[in-house]
Amino acid sequence: MAENAARIAVISVNVHDMDQAVAFYTDALGFAVRSDSGAPYFVELVNDGPRLLLQLAERPTKADYPSGACIMINLAVADVAAEFARLRESGAELLHESLQDSPVGPYFGVADPSGNVIELIQFSE
Repeated sequence: MAENAARIAVISVNVHDMDQAVAFYTDALGFAVRSDSGAPYFVELVNDGPRLLLQLAERPTKADYPSGACIMINLAVADVAAEFARLRESGAELLHESLQDSPVGPYFGVADPSGNVIELIQFSE
């Protein structure tokens, strides 16, 4: 990478209801809250990569997934089938009826309470 090249420092996820979002990202996806000192406007989640912020927005969105252009967060998981079953059982809004195939491994999409798309993927070895 060039010396002056940009790098991802923060991923902000706009959410219309911070309480619902924190519950989804912690209970359903397994993140932990790093800091809620900026709540209800910002909540930072624990993440090994760039900072991951939930940021309060005025209204939810409806992504045109998978046809429309959008930025998605992809989460690597060890057992995508187990995550699919667990999230289905929890009542999360799954965006696929079954696991999807891709060249790098099976995946599925889920919408957060604000309509943001998250894909969970199990990378093939």
